[in-house]
Amino acid sequence: MPLGNSGIGPGLDGSDPARQLQEYVRRGASFSGNESHVVFSNEEGSFKNVSSITGLDSKDDGRSVCFTDWDLDGDLDVWIGNRSGPQIRFFQNSNPSDGQGINIRLSGKSCNRDAIGARVILKARGNLPQTRTVTAGSGFLAQSSKTLHFGLAKEDIIEEIEILWPGNKAQNISNIVPGNYHIEQGSEPVKLKLRSKEITKDPNPLQETFNDRTFLSQRLPLTAFFERPQEAKDKPLLICLTVEDCKVCVAQKKEWKLSPPADVHLQLISESDLAISDPEKLRIIQLTYDHFFDVSAREIPTPLSFLIDQKNRLCAIYRGRIDQDLLLEDCINIGIKGYQLRSRSVPFSGSWASKQISSARPLNFVEDLLDAGLLDPAANYINKELNSLKEDELFPMLLKRLETLKSDRADP
Repeated sequence: MPLGNSGIGPGLDGSDPARQLQEYVRRGASFSGNESHVVFSNEEGSFKNVSSITGLDSKDDGRSVCFTDWDLDGDLDVWIGNRSGPQIRFFQNSNPSDGQGINIRLSGKSCNRDAIGARVILKARGNLPQTRTVTAGSGFLAQSSKTLHFGLAKEDIIEEIEILWPGNKAQNISNIVPGNYHIEQGSEPVKLKLRSKEITKDPNPLQETFNDRTFLSQRLPLTAFFERPQEAKDKPLLICLTVEDCKVCVAQKKEWKLSPPADVHLQLISESDLAISDPEKLRIIQLTYDHFFDVSAREIPTPLSFLIDQKNRLCAIYRGRIDQDLLLEDCINIGIKGYQLRSRSVPFSGSWASKQISSARPLNFVEDLLDAGLLDPAANYINKELNSLKEDELFPMLLKRLETLKSDRADP
């Protein structure tokens, strides 16, 4: 039954493997079963597993790897991209070695600017030549540096470097020592200088506070779950979920106590209190967050805030501290439509490839409610949003699924 978010039907025994796999991934699980990364060292034609001693044997769900001499110290460092967090890791090569290296960055003039396709042959006295080629891709979801790296022994002397530029134009360079160079086609090498070899900043520092805001171009109606107080009848509603031991939550509440947000009705909700008084509503908040960020059952970052307009549609989601000026700006622009709304929903300017402006599909949200076993909230949502749901061609199938689930729940 091609219904809702999965678009794939149940199996012969009533199971739905595709939906189960999708849910598995949304929960942050790994396709590879959290297998450790593996590194092999080429020892004269035989490969040895050196994963543990390199420090690269993490259990991240790795997807891509790229190599570059990031600190220009003559050896290659490693960047690894993961499907799950941390989404990127940097491994600095601090292995003690008597070796040295040369890095060559090429720029074309008569050929392409990045010198894609250029081949460099390094000839060191008493050794076989080493060859490197500038490529535009080096693996799945990865691109290693286009700077070519050659590893050398301490005593190696470079006799000549031959560059075969695209178009079969050759360039020979002699009298060059290990180091870091930029070579423009037809010109002599220019040394590259590094301000500092010390990496003084953690690539992914742990922050005490954070802020993140998503201004939604697809407005999901939430009348069924969030009652609008009488005093918020003519203004946007800001619902903020907080946790007692959250430093950002404490700071945000203190800020709002001194300077309440303007032109919006604020509702503060304690997660611990809601877990006791209305656990179902807490699940709905979690599911609403999951729905928009395409995750499932992961810990909610707090404070988590929903900005709801006068028509009870979810218009913005804030994770972490809310900037007062940005909130005021969002409230002013809460009623914009069409291209203006779509442009404001992205964090950068640009040209759209499509002129079509999509809108929220409440049916998908109801599907999420049913997947979570929230049958009564799903039925309540259908009653509240019946007019918009009836416009969806799959609405009759949604009703049939709801009836089936209710029947299954009623059976002993």
